[in-house]
Amino acid sequence: MEMDMIRQEVETTYDKVKSLAGWSVDKNVVLTITSYYVTAEKEFDAVAFSRALAALKERAGWFSPLRGNLLPMMAAFLTQSDASVEGEAERLMDKQRTLKQAGFRNTIHSYLAAMLMDNDAARFQEEADRAKKLYDAMKKQHYFLTSDDDYAYAMLLGKMGEDPVEHAKAMRSYYDALREEGFRTGNELQWLSQVMTYIDISFQQRLVKRAWTIFEMLREESKAKPVHYPMVGFLTVFDVGDEKISEIIQLAKQLEQSKRFKWNKEMALSVAIGYVMHQLTESADQVSVSLAASVEMILQAQQAVMAATVAAVAASSAATSSNG
Repeated sequence: MEMDMIRQEVETTYDKVKSLAGWSVDKNVVLTITSYYVTAEKEFDAVAFSRALAALKERAGWFSPLRGNLLPMMAAFLTQSDASVEGEAERLMDKQRTLKQAGFRNTIHSYLAAMLMDNDAARFQEEADRAKKLYDAMKKQHYFLTSDDDYAYAMLLGKMGEDPVEHAKAMRSYYDALREEGFRTGNELQWLSQVMTYIDISFQQRLVKRAWTIFEMLREESKAKPVHYPMVGFLTVFDVGDEKISEIIQLAKQLEQSKRFKWNKEMALSVAIGYVMHQLTESADQVSVSLAASVEMILQAQQAVMAATVAAVAASSAATSSNG
């Protein structure tokens, strides 16, 4: 798909999502949903999306974290398979209950973690327990930085089956090295340090250098920000070359020309990274086919976490303004 066509697809899908999600839904969340469909080259199905919304509303209580800005985003994720959205919604609730029993708090991030779990009910408990052990080990390495917004990564990385204590130590090693390299401290750097351990938990200094090189390229040409740190990690561990980084930059610039990204240029870069990464999963000589599903899962989780963070900040700002 040519870059101009990708931009047109983004605009068309955005308008469709916006009309169904409602004008009260945060624009960043709508852009994230749009990104999900366009990145995966999946046509937006208004009927399936509406049914998924209804299925989640039916099962979520008034005070559920699923309510509000993030409901449309979760509905979009439910439409990823050809299975019944009602059945998918019920399975999501079963996964969430398992995570709660394992010790995870009931937040939007636990639902995101639930999305990343295996669909085999026989494995729910095993995956939940493994993710919780890794999360607890991460918490010991970074007590104040580790919170519910790390749930999805704990679930993803827990699937590797590594010793949780050693895995968390590797994350901390990357965090410290990346900070010394020039990355800004904070939650985004923690996410980046987690992603850096996805292929192999053994610390590799060359990956730290490569991550900084990629970020510098994206920052110089596309105004990359800390919110993009985790995606830089994806590009690093999957050994994406300079030619593809340049392609990402060109696509981001094309998307920035759309009025949908006028005040959200950081999302244009996110969509561009997601799209190019998806293309790489279809090319066996660049990214192993066996990793394709994992790449899709990582990108989906990251987009979701970004949207959740943005929506939370927006809600907090609105409340502060109202009280003022």
